[in-house]
Amino acid sequence: MGTGQPNVKGNALKHLEVPLPPLTEQHHIVAKVDELMAICDSMQESLNNTQTTQVQLADVIVGQAIK
Repeated sequence: MGTGQPNVKGNALKHLEVPLPPLTEQHHIVAKVDELMAICDSMQESLNNTQTTQVQLADVIVGQAIK
C-alpha cells in the first residue's frame, strides 16, 4: 500500500529537474510577496476595526430601541 501517484516511481522523481528563476529574481519575488502580505495585514486590521465599529453601532441601536 502506498501514497504516491500510480505509475510514478520515486527514482524517476529523484532525477526530475525543477527550473528555478535566478537568485536575484527570487529575491524580487520574495520582496513583492512581503509587500503584498503587508497590504493584506493592513486590510485585515481595517476589516477587524470595521467589524468592531459595526458591533458598537448595533449595541447603541439596540440600546436606543430598548429605552
